[in-house]
Amino acid sequence: MTAITATSLLAACGGGGSTGTGACGPVERPQAQFPASHLLPGQPEPRYLSEPPTSGPHIAVITRPTGPISRPEQVGLLEAGLVLVQYRPGDLDAGQLATLAALAGPEVVVAPDPDLDDPIALTAWLRLQRCSTVDAGAITDFVDEHADLSPGGHLG
Repeated sequence: MTAITATSLLAACGGGGSTGTGACGPVERPQAQFPASHLLPGQPEPRYLSEPPTSGPHIAVITRPTGPISRPEQVGLLEAGLVLVQYRPGDLDAGQLATLAALAGPEVVVAPDPDLDDPIALTAWLRLQRCSTVDAGAITDFVDEHADLSPGGHLG
């Protein structure tokens, strides 16, 4: 009988972290978008330098959304130091959705985004990683490496 180690389990599940192996590509570092000013509710949504955005004009009021998040709200959450795990509805099965839901917490917001180009996008302030499927190890690595690294980060 073969012993199962944490390393072999991670490899079997497609783990790879921010190096771009497994189900997730490399961590991208989009250019910072200025001005990173606050928008008032109801103002037109600006154009962003990355999709989904990782910086730029945003809404200052931070809530914990339960559905799709507007681009200005996304940037506001990132500025507060949170990591967003967004997925394209219809691309994931119930088990994968449950895995993502279990990753939500004080540092992580999980939400649907029907406009994504990839099945899953991980964003933090000035960081973006795209995934073709759920890779809990890569997502956890991204959160560990990038949560609370924003100019307005407040996480402990």
